[in-house]
Order: sequence, then C-alpha cells, then structure tokens
Amino acid sequence: MSTVIRTMLQTDTPPATELFLERYRQRRSRNPLYPPTLVSDDAVRPLISEWLSTGHGVVAEQNGGMIGYLLGRETTGLGGIKMSFTPEWAHATKVGSSKDLTGDLYTKWCRINDRPESTLHMTMVFADDVSAHDCFVQKGFGRHLIDGGRVVNGFEPGASKVEISRPAVAELDQVNDLDSRLTAHLDQAPIYRPSSPESFGRFSGGHTYDRSWITESTKGIWVTREGDAITGFMSAEYGPQRPRSLKHPLLPHIEGAFLAPSSRGTGAANALLDGVLGWVSETGSRYCTVDFETSNPEGSSFWLRNDFEPLVFTMTRRLDTRYAS
Repeated sequence: MSTVIRTMLQTDTPPATELFLERYRQRRSRNPLYPPTLVSDDAVRPLISEWLSTGHGVVAEQNGGMIGYLLGRETTGLGGIKMSFTPEWAHATKVGSSKDLTGDLYTKWCRINDRPESTLHMTMVFADDVSAHDCFVQKGFGRHLIDGGRVVNGFEPGASKVEISRPAVAELDQVNDLDSRLTAHLDQAPIYRPSSPESFGRFSGGHTYDRSWITESTKGIWVTREGDAITGFMSAEYGPQRPRSLKHPLLPHIEGAFLAPSSRGTGAANALLDGVLGWVSETGSRYCTVDFETSNPEGSSFWLRNDFEPLVFTMTRRLDTRYAS
C-alpha cells in the first residue's frame, strides 16, 4: 500500500485527534503514571486546531485513511531565539504503520513551510514511542530533557544517616541562594543550557522560595545543614504539571534540588529525596514527577537510579545555518 503525505488542513483535525486518543488511551492502559488529562476529544481537538491555526502540519494517508500526522510552529525558546516546536500531542502514527513514518512526516514538514526555517527544532516524544524517538534521532535530534515519574505507594525511607529538616522563614534566603547556584550550574559545562525568557517558563528555571513554601500544605521543602549553614535543599509542590500530557492538578512535582559540593557523596541527596517522598505519601498521592536535563550527568543518573521512569522526552536539533536560508 502506498503512503501519501500532504499538507495538513483544519478538516484533518478530527481524524488526527482520534488517532492521538487511540494511542494515548493504549498508553495509559499500560502505564498509570500517564494521567487522564488527554483522553477526551474535548481536551485534545482544541489543542491540535489552535496549534495548526498558527503553524503548519502534514498528514500521512493510506487508502484515504489517516495513519499519521505532525505539526509544529515557531515560538521563542532556549536563549530567546526563534525555534520550531512540536509538542507531544502534535504528532502520532497509527499502530502497525511503518517504523520510519515519523521521520518521513518530519522530512516533509521541514519542506512545506514557505518561511525560512528556524535553526533550532524542538519536539516532545512519549518515552514508550520507540519508533518516533528513533526517527527523530536519525534526523539529528538528541535528548534534552526528561519528564519522569515514579510510584510512591508503599514507600519506605532508606538508611541514610544524614539529618534533614524544614527550613525556618529566616533561612529562606539561604535556600534561594542555593537555587541561584543551581541555575548557574545548569548554565555551565557540561550542560550549557542557554537562559530563556520568563514567558517560556518551562525552560527558564529558577524559583523564589517564600513563606508559602513553609505555610502552605501543597508545598514542601527540606534542607540539610552544617552548623548554621544550609548545604542543600529539595522542594516539591502539588500543582498542574508540564508538559500538557502530565498536567494533573493533584500530582506533586519535584521543583528543585541542589547540594553544595561539600555535601555531595554523603548520602544527603537520598535523605532529601526520602523527605520529599515521605511527604508525598503522607499527603495521599500515589505518584510523584520530576524533570531533569539529560546533559546534567549527576542529576540524570540520580533520578533514574531512584526509580523515576522516563515518561516524555524533549528532543532538540540544531540546523546548520546554510540549511535555514
């Protein structure tokens, strides 16, 4: 059967929505860490329609039926530069279709835009969509960020002897200083994360820890100390998650974590994580999520060895400027 790839139209929104919902419902049936956020037509169709209205897309058809779609649009991203962005709900292929279909869709998508391409392409891929992930790798993409989650049911703290506690209000300046050091760490080698405009929140980084992190029941923060000095922290908050497919209002998310160099390798990170996960369990959640840069070798290995399962990959590709003119 021959496959035809053509420009996506607004009339393609309903079958594209149906295709995404079919894959996402299967995904949730296998892994309950994916919340019921994008399981209905009412939730997904407006996303695809609005994205297409200011972007461009392609669809793949066989025998008049849609077997895949991909759409993206320009936005402002890392370092404030223009980039083309394809969220995880903005592409899908039918089960049983060619393993190269996502790559074929992306190639066609790159060629249908009559404006110069941006030199940074970013896409988000569900971690269990191996064929889509591999297609993007073959097109020059690499993993940039992982959104992960883990089950907290039956959680038991480890054997770390490092003491942790909640900070006092007067100590929050020390926590904010550590958070600024976290941002600086992410902006340097071997990560080289460019600073981003605040409007692009997800990638801009940084927090301001105020009194609410001590007084509000939906927020929690834990610290380690050496004498009067705070040497590390980890924070978590109940609230809408990023990306859209993980946007569950009742799910706690680990927002920040940092240890001073003198405290690394002492078991302090595990003690802080035990504090966070204990709080998650006590407050009634079965799951907890976190996001981390793959280029941060210490951070990524810490979360993965502590049973945080990748759920969504954010992938990037930089184009040579000769191909963008």
